[in-house]
Amino acid sequence: MARELGADEVVNAATTDPVAAIQALGGADVAVALAAAPASFDQAYLSLRRGGRLVCVALPADGTMQLPIFDTVLAGKSVIGSIVGTRNDLADVFALHAAGRTTVVTTERKLEEVNEAMADVLSGHVPARIVFQF
Repeated sequence: MARELGADEVVNAATTDPVAAIQALGGADVAVALAAAPASFDQAYLSLRRGGRLVCVALPADGTMQLPIFDTVLAGKSVIGSIVGTRNDLADVFALHAAGRTTVVTTERKLEEVNEAMADVLSGHVPARIVFQF
């Protein structure tokens, strides 16, 4: 799905070490941490190239994040927090979508299928959003 949406490179973390794969491509300029798993924060940080930025949107489940200070300072890396979900953020997203710069990926289900839909979400079998039909 990432390629269909325009990604130039795709790394499947289930089958490949994402840090090694991203570093082999030259490292990331920016990594956005959107998952609450502490390991995903570590992977995002370690994927950065020199001068890269880690933008933390999610909050790690344990409330902490480990950073190698020497690498952060010597490689000029930045760690930035970002609170999302404001009205201005929503207006920006709507403007991007109206300009044709985003795609909404959905799967439709009947309302009666809510339990099966939740099971599919939890097992990772849903590619994006589920929209229930009433």
